[in-house]
Order: sequence, then structure tokens, then C-alpha cells
Amino acid sequence: MDIRKIPVFAAITQRMGWLTQRQQVLAQNIANSDTPAYRPRDLEEIKFGDLLRPGRKLKLAGTSAKHFNPSDASKTGNFRVRTQDETYGIAPNDNAVVVEEQMLKVAETRINYETMTVLYKKHIGMIRTALGR
Repeated sequence: MDIRKIPVFAAITQRMGWLTQRQQVLAQNIANSDTPAYRPRDLEEIKFGDLLRPGRKLKLAGTSAKHFNPSDASKTGNFRVRTQDETYGIAPNDNAVVVEEQMLKVAETRINYETMTVLYKKHIGMIRTALGR
């Protein structure tokens, strides 16, 4: 049984990839919190419900048939990064990074990633139960 062909696993995997890449973008924002004229960035939100829409095909690509998750977004970087338009304030050096705001987003991203991990484990558990293991 190839779990990559089950839409819910493909959607959860893509969401986890998005969350991983978002964590990287937020870390860059925090690292540049003292850089003059730096504007914070964020990823465009993907809609989890759209990934599960009937007829929606999630493309998988890889260099080997043995790859478990060839569409790992953290490696391919296939999500759109945008400059964050709204911020809570701008520093005198024209830097718009508010560290507290970025830390809230980091915490939110971590919680969402943990939620996706739990969903993944629960679905694996249901498959094991169905197989009698």
C-alpha cells in the first residue's frame, strides 16, 4: 500500500512542508530585526480544505521511487514568499520587524505543525487498526 496515493496524507505532508518553510522565513525575519529598511516576509497561506477538494491532484516528483516524500516543500521551496504589508510599528532605522509579532507567528506555526503530526499519526493508526495490527 502506497500511502502517498491517499489524498489526506498528501495534503498533510504538503501542509507540513509549508509550515516548515514558514518557520524558516520567520527565522530570517527575526535574524534581520536590526537590519535597516528590512521588511518582514511571510508565506502566502495555503488553504488546507482546498488540498482535500475532490478531483484535486497533488503532484509528487522525485529522483527515486524509494523516496517516501519526494515533494518535501522544505527542500523545493515551492511556496510563494511575500513581504508583510501590515506591521505593528516601524523602528527609526525604517526596520518593520516587530520581534514579538514574529515570535507569536513562530509559536502558531509550531502548534500547527504539531497538529499536523498528530493527524498524520492518527491516520496511520486507523490504517493499522483496519489491517488488524
